[in-house]
Amino acid sequence: MEALIEERAAERINQLVAESANCSIEEQEDKGSALSRYDRVIATIGISLLLCGVPTGAHAEGPIVVPLHVEHGQFGEDRLGIDVSIGGAVVRVLFDTGSVGLRLRADALPAAAAHRTGRSAGGTFANGLILRGEEATANVAIGDSHDAADLNIELVDNYTCAFVSPFCSSTADAPPEMFGGLFPGILGVRNEVIPDGTCCANPLPELARAVGRRFVVHAKLDNPTLTLDPDPASVAAFTLIDVPTGTVPRGCIRIGAEPSGTVCGDVVFDTGSPQIIATTTTGETLPLPPARSAVSLTIGTWSHAIVVGGPDHVQVSVMRARSDRIVVGLAELQSVDVYYDLDAGRIGLLSR
Repeated sequence: MEALIEERAAERINQLVAESANCSIEEQEDKGSALSRYDRVIATIGISLLLCGVPTGAHAEGPIVVPLHVEHGQFGEDRLGIDVSIGGAVVRVLFDTGSVGLRLRADALPAAAAHRTGRSAGGTFANGLILRGEEATANVAIGDSHDAADLNIELVDNYTCAFVSPFCSSTADAPPEMFGGLFPGILGVRNEVIPDGTCCANPLPELARAVGRRFVVHAKLDNPTLTLDPDPASVAAFTLIDVPTGTVPRGCIRIGAEPSGTVCGDVVFDTGSPQIIATTTTGETLPLPPARSAVSLTIGTWSHAIVVGGPDHVQVSVMRARSDRIVVGLAELQSVDVYYDLDAGRIGLLSR
């Protein structure tokens, strides 16, 4: 039986080796000629993976944990950065679950790191910042995953503010925080469908071996991480909610017992925003709730108690605006992990 298993294993290994890039079966056998038959089987596995790599289209084996890095903005506010390799150049950019696309100042990369396409690209942020640049292609890898892929990115050539705002700066002396003020760029991983012919999509799903089609964001500042391709045991702890591709879940935030304190709408988990902001088209702007107010967030079957104030200094703002939306910022994400499954069209939420 053992010999039969070895023979079948060897046959399968030889098949994988033959499918790999230009590695001959004879070369693999020569490298293991001094070993026992069983050891040659094991050696062939190691040599074929080392020299030839995993066959194209294979999935990663096990989770890839990418560290996030805590940085501090102009006024001391916490930000999360992530190391991204672009054309071999490693840059630390803002990690943002509230926007979409990999966008960098053009002067932050060596000229050979990315190849301009001639197609214009741009973007607008909620604070009024407008980007102008060009779409480019580059070989991109996230953290230490080594799963590089050729992706579309935006090279930002200039920027401006659409309106006068204390939250938008675009001068040479005061560049935007994510484009020169603190980071040279931003990695937006929001689940959003980008219209054909526009730039730029969430790069995680396009990483090699499909490692970024499922991921967990653990934003707690003492050890923040992005986990690509999480294992089933980890995912089992989350409350799963169906969210079709390109959309966000709907939920309600409730402040106190009065009906006026309830706001329902689209919910965006945004590591790039500091606090919780709820906007309503029908209600009124409310004063900030005092510390220890009773606040809850409900999405589907998941309900989460929010501690106003507390060690994470959480604030909840409710204001009248042109959309019904709840933005859950980094302060509250200290107690919530978020799982994204892009293929299954769902998210998972876990209160910590």
